Amino acid sequence: MIFKKTLIVGLIGISSVTLFAPSAFAVTSEGDSKATVKFKAGTGVVDPVDPENPTKPIDPLDPSNPTDPGTGNTGSLTLDYVSSVNFGEHEVSSTEQSYSSTSRKPFIQISDRRGTGAGWKVTATATAFQNEDGAASLSGATLSFKNGETASASTTATTPTAAQTVELPTDGTSIVSVVSAKESEGMGTWINRWFGAIPNDTASLNDNVQLTIPAGSATLGDHEATITWTLSDAPGV
Repeated sequence: MIFKKTLIVGLIGISSVTLFAPSAFAVTSEGDSKATVKFKAGTGVVDPVDPENPTKPIDPLDPSNPTDPGTGNTGSLTLDYVSSVNFGEHEVSSTEQSYSSTSRKPFIQISDRRGTGAGWKVTATATAFQNEDGAASLSGATLSFKNGETASASTTATTPTAAQTVELPTDGTSIVSVVSAKESEGMGTWINRWFGAIPNDTASLNDNVQLTIPAGSATLGDHEATITWTLSDAPGV
């Protein structure tokens, strides 16, 4: 039994993880959420770069919530919720840039009500970004989710293990581990979250969730990618 929920990552205007080969284990449910960002035409000064190493700027500059429903998945092992993530609006840059998310409390929720303690794992993939015309855009963009932590209302269940760094290429093929439960772990309902440093400050950005755009890749307009979160009945290792 397979459930899917599609996460769309959008861009408005313009580490370490393990890649997994397709598994023989059955996919029990998936969830998709959104990530968005916006760019506008650049108007500021372009800093000079080192003529011997153009990847190094001489005077570097720092770049100055959507509502998501539940997945609706049913069953004894389910992915209940997946957050969309937004990255705001930015000027097109001539250098590689990383943008922190405006989504301050993103998380996914997993429920294991099988009562067997068989374990499970969640992986993620991300499609290439597309612009407003449906054409591929933001080539080489990468999404990163850092300092993941788990939480549960249970005081007795054994804690699953969250990847501390999830580096997700937007290539539609890379499968990246997010959180996993070995046998006898992760029973009940669990949250895997990537909160910002000041999650209740509406003016703050979330540095634990970032979008990196290579130099020369950003273009004008809205951009959107889809993140698919997959919960499988395969125990973690």
